[in-house]
Amino acid sequence: SWIERLATDQKVGGSNPLAHVLITSLKEGYFTVSFFIILIRFFASKESARMGQIWKCNGDDKRTMPRWLWEKDLSILSNEEEMAKVLLAWKKAENRKEIILPLVQNLEGAVLGADVIKRENYWTTGDYPFSRLEEIKPEQFTLMQDKRIKTIIEVTKKLKEKPLILEAEAPFSILAALIDPMKLYLAMQTEPEKLEKILKKIVLEEAEYIKAVIQAGCRIISLAEPTATMDMVGEKCFKECSGMATFMLLKEIEKFLSNSVVHLCGKLSSSMIAVHMAKEEEDFVTGETYLENLIIFIIILF
Repeated sequence: SWIERLATDQKVGGSNPLAHVLITSLKEGYFTVSFFIILIRFFASKESARMGQIWKCNGDDKRTMPRWLWEKDLSILSNEEEMAKVLLAWKKAENRKEIILPLVQNLEGAVLGADVIKRENYWTTGDYPFSRLEEIKPEQFTLMQDKRIKTIIEVTKKLKEKPLILEAEAPFSILAALIDPMKLYLAMQTEPEKLEKILKKIVLEEAEYIKAVIQAGCRIISLAEPTATMDMVGEKCFKECSGMATFMLLKEIEKFLSNSVVHLCGKLSSSMIAVHMAKEEEDFVTGETYLENLIIFIIILF
């Protein structure tokens, strides 16, 4: 199954709890990144980060939504009883230890205006609701009032005794579900102040969402940036825009991580290390898979 694959397998377009690092705390203006050193080939990615290179994501994700779940009506996203049942059934069918929320990739983008569509093996966001940056009114953005977000929180409370992973998107990728990312890349150069204002509002909304899920009992937050890592937008734009938005989000939620950790996808973590937004530390553990080691780490740490 997909949880048995190693940390070198990373997914594009969402956060997969298989990468090689996690955020544990904020120290002296940067985040401490803990590496799980399990196999020698982990060191290659670690050295790449030191040299300013970015984790090579192969885009291989064998996780697929089972057909019986894929065929369900999207209204399940607002039905906590039904969602809890199918999540437990999916976990049992694949003999997995963990439950992963939500059922749709980039739920945050969907709540802020994007449609939810069914791809071949998964649910994700569809057409962009905005065509120009000027159309976006960040003051109108809210996550916490949406029934789908409330459902995630209530399902977390019901299933918190299971290993739960919340897949969350970095702020720039949430915005990229609302407007063509190519227009955002251009805005980094031509409208940085307007873009920054929108991202700051997304940061605050996302922080409240993650805080609520943590308080509901989730111990692992998996954060991905599939749209704007350093190799995609360049060092300057990452450091000043997309990476800074992620850094701001981590600062906002850091105070709520007394009993939880944040996993970062490999490309995001190595980007942050390369621009000195994060600093690495090593933790030697004994589990056979990344997820197993992550659970062990949480037990030991807390």
